[in-house]
Amino acid sequence: MTLDILKSNITQTREIIRELYVFTDQLSKIKNLETNSQVVINTKEKKLLENSIVSLTNMIKMLNKSLPGLIDMIKFYKELDNKLPPIKSPKKEKFVQIKYKPSEEKEKVALAIESKFKKQFLINLSQSNLSIDQLKKKYSPEKSQPEFGKPNFYAKISNKLFRKTSNKLVTKKYFNKLNRNLRKVNSQFIIGTYVSMIFFTMVLGLIAGIFLFITLLFFDISLVFPFMSLTTETIPLRILKFFWVIFATPLVFGALMYIYPASEAKSIGSKINQELPFVTIHMSAIASSGIEPTSIFKIILKNLDYKYTNKSMRKVVNLINFHGMDLVTALKHTSKSSPSIKLKELLGGMANSITSGGNLHKYLEKRSERLLFDYKLEREKYTKTAETFMNIYISIVIAAPMIFLMLFVIIGGTGLLSSFIGISVDVLGILIILLIVLLNLGFLLYLKFKQPVI
Repeated sequence: MTLDILKSNITQTREIIRELYVFTDQLSKIKNLETNSQVVINTKEKKLLENSIVSLTNMIKMLNKSLPGLIDMIKFYKELDNKLPPIKSPKKEKFVQIKYKPSEEKEKVALAIESKFKKQFLINLSQSNLSIDQLKKKYSPEKSQPEFGKPNFYAKISNKLFRKTSNKLVTKKYFNKLNRNLRKVNSQFIIGTYVSMIFFTMVLGLIAGIFLFITLLFFDISLVFPFMSLTTETIPLRILKFFWVIFATPLVFGALMYIYPASEAKSIGSKINQELPFVTIHMSAIASSGIEPTSIFKIILKNLDYKYTNKSMRKVVNLINFHGMDLVTALKHTSKSSPSIKLKELLGGMANSITSGGNLHKYLEKRSERLLFDYKLEREKYTKTAETFMNIYISIVIAAPMIFLMLFVIIGGTGLLSSFIGISVDVLGILIILLIVLLNLGFLLYLKFKQPVI
């Protein structure tokens, strides 16, 4: 039993040393950053690191002081030589067992320390846990990043059915644009897999088209839409009328899959453009301290407010750290796959500024002023557009239907409307309500797509 406790003490000591190394390394980086830039980066963060380092160090000291006593309690080595003088073993009452859970992901551990250290150990444990819980989210990025899971089931089936066909097609130039759009949206699928998914989607669309055709062939639409009665039409006539559905459905499904990456890239580019003025201002402020340019991107990545721009910034850092590129090459490479033209220009300009030996701070400052000016213009444009559409909305969606309904009710009372149009007042009322609903949805969608992110 004592041997198990000793092993647990040694294992936990090693874990504490590992955490101590991580936080000491981060503290030294912050101090170096402050020394070089002459500014305090994050006082609260620095204080948390210092507190956790002190607490962890005290815990290691107490565990080390308890180690000799635990070893003395293991008696098997004394029995190897009877000539050894008897050694008085420490009393078991001198030690106390402490059980606690280091974190939510780990199991409970049991440690044994001298009873005189119990209170002090618990105080340091509480202090270190309080600091570590706040710091682990920052300094354990591998836990916060999405992990690679199992292969996508839809992509797996698509590859099984159409891999050979798609691999032959992607060698041609037809899908170069699609490949660029996939890279812009950071898609997890390579071009061959995505083309296979398009073909598989078209097959599903063909099946859906057949079911829709059969439904239109035998289902009486007049049960849902009384004004679209098809009861007088024969089956052959319906076949000729709806046969196109079988071919149109898979084509529509395939077209939607094809244009989706381009549409998503445009959406992401628009969101990046909304964040970019503030990112550039932040970068300019960091560059004014004279910091090494690569560190600018690392500091920006720590800010969680730049959700979409940080994906491109992470590309730059990854190309430097994992692919061994220099900063200029990484900037040029990232700018090519950027979904935002403004970000592409910013990264390209930074690369040119660094290559020519220009002042990076001044470039970022001028660039941020221009981007902020464009951002304000866009906000003003959106405000005026919203005002214009508000007037149109009041006229078309609110005033016009009310006037028409009043007229139809008046005319409908005389029976002239039914004889002239061939539609009853009740059916016409339902159609007008449906039209109003569609117009409302159209206005909401338009404002949603045009609304700036920030």
